[in-house]
Amino acid sequence: MDLKMKVNHLPALTYRFLKSNDSEIDLKDINIEDTVSPDPEDVPSGVTVEKNVSEADVAKLFQAAKDKIKSKDKGLAGPNGDTFPLNKGQIIRSGMGIEVDNLMDEMKVLSTVITAGEGVKATEPIHIRYSLADGDCTLGRQVICAKKDSEITVIMEYDSEAEANGLLGISTRLLAEEGAKINLIKVQMLSEKQVHFDDIGGVVDDRADIDVITMQLGAGKTWHGCCVNLLGKNSVFNNHTGYLCRHEQTYDMNYIADQYGEKTESNMVFRGVLLDKAEKTFRGTLDFKAGSSGSVGDEQEDTLLLSPDVINRTVPVILCQEEDVDGRHGATIGQLGDDTLFYMQSRGIDEDSAKKLMIRARMESIARMIPDEAIIVRIQQFIRTIL
Repeated sequence: MDLKMKVNHLPALTYRFLKSNDSEIDLKDINIEDTVSPDPEDVPSGVTVEKNVSEADVAKLFQAAKDKIKSKDKGLAGPNGDTFPLNKGQIIRSGMGIEVDNLMDEMKVLSTVITAGEGVKATEPIHIRYSLADGDCTLGRQVICAKKDSEITVIMEYDSEAEANGLLGISTRLLAEEGAKINLIKVQMLSEKQVHFDDIGGVVDDRADIDVITMQLGAGKTWHGCCVNLLGKNSVFNNHTGYLCRHEQTYDMNYIADQYGEKTESNMVFRGVLLDKAEKTFRGTLDFKAGSSGSVGDEQEDTLLLSPDVINRTVPVILCQEEDVDGRHGATIGQLGDDTLFYMQSRGIDEDSAKKLMIRARMESIARMIPDEAIIVRIQQFIRTIL
């Protein structure tokens, strides 16, 4: 099949010549064969796993949240005064958008639903690992549900053979009920010959929390999206993303915090490095909806450019329909400073070694947040290998 999808739509459009309003996945002759998610490993007591769950049953899990969003979200006003709800057609709005859902439905991809029971505190992480061989084209769907006052941690790791060609597409949806917490970690270390997309959509209820850590280190072309709906009062969304793009790798991402409830909080941090002829587009949106009084949001990006030939696009956005809110964003984008280089060279570290040291430091500042020492070691080994 040929695969053509418009993804990563910016919630508020900007000038078309900036080429940042959305992105397109355009692939020819893709043969998708595997649509079964691998079995989760290290599942603790109190956590259940249900395989091959239909979209109709997934929709039931999110129905209450969807109704709540529909009652609050008036959408964007059209030229005739019409409104267009931003999650129209999706069970729950995601960062990449409805075309990923459409592809998953077309290919009849069923979901693996991981549920932490009410009051269950799962102290050890659950692991899901996708390992691709040459020629593998794989799609997968997961739903992670944390019932009232529970906590769950899921680590998803993607890797492949060193020179493997192929495709990996993942859809993950999150539901944190009242007082619950979901910790989601995704580590992508695929071959540069791989194409990868990863879509996340989440809902956070009263006093609930979703924390996401993402490491994007491999794959020749990567699209990533994450949209979290902060519906409940005092709900929280924290995100930390690290990315390393080299050679002619491209990385296109779209992060959205839809803040509906009172006194919600979102914090998004992005640290990355671009080398050679790499290209990256970052879209980050804090959207304070009507009724979100007392809410705060912060998004910060820190990108190190280590080549004059890289292309970097950064689009931080704040949208606001409420007066009593505090929204902040910032971006630090630049080369390794002469003062830093001089300091290192005065201590016997040459320029090439200094650059590698700075790259490892940035990536490990995110990697150290992962609660699994073995994965941290694998990340360090992967970075050393590709550098």
